[in-house]
Amino acid sequence: MTEPTATTDRAGLLAFISAQQASPSTATTYLGDEPAGVEAELEGLDQPWLETARVLTTDAGLRGAALAEWDAEVGRAWVYGPWAAPGQFDAVGEPLLRAVAAQCPPEISEFEVSGDVANTSLAALAERLGWRPSKVNHAYEVAAVAVANWPTVEGIRAATDADLPALATLHEAEFPKTYATTAQLLTRHTTLVAERDGRVVGYAAGQLQDDGSAYIDFMAVEDRYRGHGIARGLLGELARNLVVEGHTTKVHLTVDDDRAPAIALYESLGMRRAISLRGYWGSLS
Repeated sequence: MTEPTATTDRAGLLAFISAQQASPSTATTYLGDEPAGVEAELEGLDQPWLETARVLTTDAGLRGAALAEWDAEVGRAWVYGPWAAPGQFDAVGEPLLRAVAAQCPPEISEFEVSGDVANTSLAALAERLGWRPSKVNHAYEVAAVAVANWPTVEGIRAATDADLPALATLHEAEFPKTYATTAQLLTRHTTLVAERDGRVVGYAAGQLQDDGSAYIDFMAVEDRYRGHGIARGLLGELARNLVVEGHTTKVHLTVDDDRAPAIALYESLGMRRAISLRGYWGSLS
């Protein structure tokens, strides 16, 4: 087998990725399966996606592909793929993974892949590498027009630098070792906080994605204030802000399988489950 190489065949690579994304058994990450949407998401990555892409080819065309994005501040890289032609994953998956990881800066100590729960080939690769599996994560979505009727509550406002200590307490407890630091909630996200009794007791953070959709990344409310409608209010206000900002047609989010109250909340608001994902992460020696 030849070593993975770079590619300049942008159209061919996009078509290959989109085809793999169309089937749950080969889909990885939440890129969608429409070529235009896949391209928009890839264009929004922190590193130029075509430069980080590595492929394996035969005379008949692509055997496999993968690419990576990284954040030196958190020391983690996210591998998109590996995608493989039918019957090829066992042969090309690990070489592609290692090829894209080799491009990452030395600050990167941990790598992550994720895919549909039906992607058993990806799960087997992660197990061989000794990587840890995450909980199953469900992606929910709803048409943007629906959020106009979501509840509102008092005491919600935009987060400021003065809120960073309170945000850190909530964010780091609810989402340890996640892909965004507390500081990044104010620089990369639209973040709202909920105040009660003169202090921050909850927050929600989201952003506009490159395909034009609104994504709710994070939300947490102190235990003693749960069950009082604060989460609904944060979710509604943030979703409406993002829809207005981006003129988007869809709002979506992901939630761990064991968060039954959150799932019940999203479904009560009319959100529908679109896909179920599992992540895997670890180091490469």
